[in-house]
Amino acid sequence: MKLKIRSLHMENFKGIKSLDVNFSNKTSIKGQNAAGKTTIFDAFTWLLFNKNSAGEEKFNVRPLDKDGNRIDNVEIKVVGVIDVDGKEVELSKVQKQNWVKKRGTDTVTLQGNVNSFEIDGYPKSEADFKAYVSNLAQSEDMFKMLTNPQYFSSLKWKDQRDILMRLATDVSDVELAQTDAKYAPLLGELEKAPSTDDIRAKFSKALSGWKKKQAEIPVRIDEAEKSKIDVDVAEQELAKVDLVRRIAECDKKMENAGSTLGDLRSKEMQLQFDMSGIMQVMNDELSAKRRGLDSAKDDATREFNDLHNQIQSAENQIKANEKTISDTDAERKNLGVEYNAEFSKAFDEMPYLFDESKWKFDESTTVCSLCGQKLPQDKIESLKADFEQKKADAKARATKQLEDARKAFDDAKGAKLKGLIDKGNACKADIERLTKENAKLQEDIVALKEQESKALAKQNDYAKQLSEIPAEADYSQNEEYVKLKTEHDKILADIAKVESEGADKVVTDLKAEKADLQSQLEEVNKVIAQAANNVAIDDRIETLRDEQKEIGQKVADQEQMLYLLEEFIRFKLDKVSESINSHFKTVNFKLFEMQLNGGMKDCCECTVGGVPYSSLNSGHKIVAGLDIIRSLSELYGVSAPIFVDNAESLTSEQTMRSQLILLIAKKPQYMDEHGEVHDIDDNYDPTIHKLVYDGSLKVEGV
Repeated sequence: MKLKIRSLHMENFKGIKSLDVNFSNKTSIKGQNAAGKTTIFDAFTWLLFNKNSAGEEKFNVRPLDKDGNRIDNVEIKVVGVIDVDGKEVELSKVQKQNWVKKRGTDTVTLQGNVNSFEIDGYPKSEADFKAYVSNLAQSEDMFKMLTNPQYFSSLKWKDQRDILMRLATDVSDVELAQTDAKYAPLLGELEKAPSTDDIRAKFSKALSGWKKKQAEIPVRIDEAEKSKIDVDVAEQELAKVDLVRRIAECDKKMENAGSTLGDLRSKEMQLQFDMSGIMQVMNDELSAKRRGLDSAKDDATREFNDLHNQIQSAENQIKANEKTISDTDAERKNLGVEYNAEFSKAFDEMPYLFDESKWKFDESTTVCSLCGQKLPQDKIESLKADFEQKKADAKARATKQLEDARKAFDDAKGAKLKGLIDKGNACKADIERLTKENAKLQEDIVALKEQESKALAKQNDYAKQLSEIPAEADYSQNEEYVKLKTEHDKILADIAKVESEGADKVVTDLKAEKADLQSQLEEVNKVIAQAANNVAIDDRIETLRDEQKEIGQKVADQEQMLYLLEEFIRFKLDKVSESINSHFKTVNFKLFEMQLNGGMKDCCECTVGGVPYSSLNSGHKIVAGLDIIRSLSELYGVSAPIFVDNAESLTSEQTMRSQLILLIAKKPQYMDEHGEVHDIDDNYDPTIHKLVYDGSLKVEGV
């Protein structure tokens, strides 16, 4: 679309009482400060958007008197003639004050302003006028970008960057990665993932998880090592055998000292062995239970981590779908704009209309070319009838040609509109599908989070159970042990009774010796029972060491993929920057900056010859702004009038496809007695010097 201002009429607009401005392809509007240059720009933007050229909606459009007071009861009017792709349209806006008389009084009060609108002389509602302008300008922001060289640079850097990214060559990440074999390991992820950010997040999350597990392994190994007891089991077994042998010897010696006492000693010894066996079994059961709970806890932890990863994956998919929905909705809106533009096209009948004026009967044919006499009346009537028949045939052919052309135009237009509708319906279907998919994913997330909570509860429960397992079994809970212990205590009492009633010194000494040996045997049995758990602990440590090696490899793999991904991102960003900057002649955009950690950070900085935009002088800023408008016009397919404020700072001629309107600040000038022109200064003498320019508003078209 190509837009040009043909003319602008203003009445009572700000400081201008009445002014008509005709615009050319390149128009210079000169005048000293406050002469009304910017007012012309304000009038144009007020007509279209009800704002001034700075984008302010609240500004005073009503004229003021010499004392700065508002001038009431005058109409403010702006009429603009705009060329739209070669077809002119007249837009008109009039603002009147709304004076209301209070009931029961002669006093009238101002109740605001009322605006009226016309398009090509036809009255329009404000809503219809805005809709027409919106369709014409597509969007206010875009119109500002294409009409004001300073507007783009005033946007936030993120907004600038988003616009510039649309200029980049549309090459997929997969296609870009296929240009270099070293990026082959990334192809699978690039084909599936919505963006490289998603891939980085996935790799980083996996790396973080593996590193966390890697850090946990040494702690778990250390804990297992600390739970072992430092003892030589074989040595303890030999000690046990020796103690049993020595106790048996004591018993044999005491048997020889008295048969009754010997029988009691023999029973006591057997009971002691039976009790030791029960103690061994109970401690082995504790060790087995401890190993089972530890394994169950590990399974619950793995289940929790898997569910957590599923939740993250679903949430990432929702974000990706939301972005696709947003992009598709934007595409749908663009299709609507294209549909309206196509719908508004009209068939041009002029080439096919029958030209009646070209068909006039030649009276000279009614005279004989040889003798010069008038032909007979019947011959003349025949000639005229033949002429009328040819005329009718020609008109019929033209009418048929017109009908065929109109039908072909309508058919083509209908096909184009149907194609746009089909695309729009496809976009709508995609949006509905993705919206349903997101709803299903949200339901899945709720279910997964419930499972995740259950898995965490199981993990905590197993940990609690492990903490509650005692280091040694409670023998008092075993009925058989209690029974044996009771019997053992009774025999010990019987032995004591026999010894007190007549045991000699040898028996007493043997008893003391045996008691000491039995005490030692109990300690040895306890150590052997505890050492039995060392084997299970060693197996667990070996498993942990194997797991440590596997995790170490996983960490290395993820670090390698992350490094390769960052390399690819830098490669991609270099290509994107090259693609975008190729659209500009003067400016260059820095879109990424390297961080100390080697990563890339988004930015957007305009430069000219390496100099940042903020450091440029006024003239170079305008040149940069025009270069940006040139590329954006090509991007959007729209050409609009460009208002260049402070154009006096330009030092070179600027050529643009768009219409240029240069607002040039120029002071009054005079010519001295030597013929040299100067700005008005203290040396100016109106009686001597000639006033060349009085500083008033001056419009020059090229």
